[in-house]
Amino acid sequence: MNTLHLALTRFARRYLFADAAPLSVTERWRSTIAALLGVLIYEGVLFVVPVPAEARRLLAPLGATSVIVFTLPHSPLAQPWSVIGGLMLPALVGFACGLWTTPSYLAFGLAVAISVGLMGWLRCIHPPGGAMALVMASAATQGLDAATSFAAAGWNITAILIAATAVNNLIPGRRYPLCSPAVATPRQQRQSPAGIQHPDLAAALAEIDAYLDVSEDDLAQVFQRAARHAFHRHVLLTCADIMETTPLSVAFATDLNEAWRLLNRHNRSSLPVVDRAQRVIGLVSLEDFLRHVEPDNGQRIGDNVRRLLRPTPGSHSDKPEVVGQIMQTPRDGLRVVNAGDGIALAADVLGHDTQRVVPVVDNSGRLAGLITPAVMTAVLLQHEALDYVRSDEG
Repeated sequence: MNTLHLALTRFARRYLFADAAPLSVTERWRSTIAALLGVLIYEGVLFVVPVPAEARRLLAPLGATSVIVFTLPHSPLAQPWSVIGGLMLPALVGFACGLWTTPSYLAFGLAVAISVGLMGWLRCIHPPGGAMALVMASAATQGLDAATSFAAAGWNITAILIAATAVNNLIPGRRYPLCSPAVATPRQQRQSPAGIQHPDLAAALAEIDAYLDVSEDDLAQVFQRAARHAFHRHVLLTCADIMETTPLSVAFATDLNEAWRLLNRHNRSSLPVVDRAQRVIGLVSLEDFLRHVEPDNGQRIGDNVRRLLRPTPGSHSDKPEVVGQIMQTPRDGLRVVNAGDGIALAADVLGHDTQRVVPVVDNSGRLAGLITPAVMTAVLLQHEALDYVRSDEG
């Protein structure tokens, strides 16, 4: 009996159950509530549209669409073009096949087959489209009116998209539709930890040559997170182990001239800004100074920098005077790490953010140290060298 149970369990795990990460309890509740609210809104939209009752009846394929758009809103299958094209095209094809093809079983088969081909060609694959093709083919064989059937399909699609947009954008962590990112400038483009870029992902997807229900952005994010976890697992150092323990810092009210002098004297690109309790409130860098230099066609850049650094007499000024007026703050994207954090977190900040150094704070939020790219590079090179020695000895 135990042998049979074990065999059935292995069979089920291998052939019946998908190897997919389970939804967390929070995500299950989000999806459940989203489905409830979404279907209510979907029905409400159909109830109020000023069309005949037959043109606003609920269509069964939209129940399957609801599962996708409210449970997997970031999936390519759930995006507006997939919903519109993946339902309207099968509706047209299904009705045409049901109207002009006999016998009916051939009409149903052709409706689904042609719909699948068109959805793949037009990049709007949506699984409920198969059900829509069958529903519309059946409507045609029963002699239902084409205009009314297409109107019902159109209004159902419109209503479900309105519901998906309204509900998903109210839930934290979701956005719908999942728009493609705008083309970034060269300075804004970021590269994944292993140098993976868009052409690499495109080539890998082309080699697989099968539909994957995941966007390219999601693939890149999964890879980055996996690489960070792997790095953290293999490099067990903490930020406290590698940080500079006596970092230079400035205060909010430090004069720009003094901060500039410290940066140049100690050959630093950035300095942390702290309050009276030594808590990190910002970061000032050379770029922050240059960003506030007013261009003057009649003067050289050095003269313009000196004009920024020169204190303004009196109580009023038309330019920044202290560090606090030009520094980068957490609201601007400044990130700090805790002394007990693994160095993978600091490496992620240096590798993907625009800040040049990483302030390290203690449990009270006070400045405890600083991690620079030079220190991080030295640690990583040392780690690679030790790995090489261990592998050579093995």
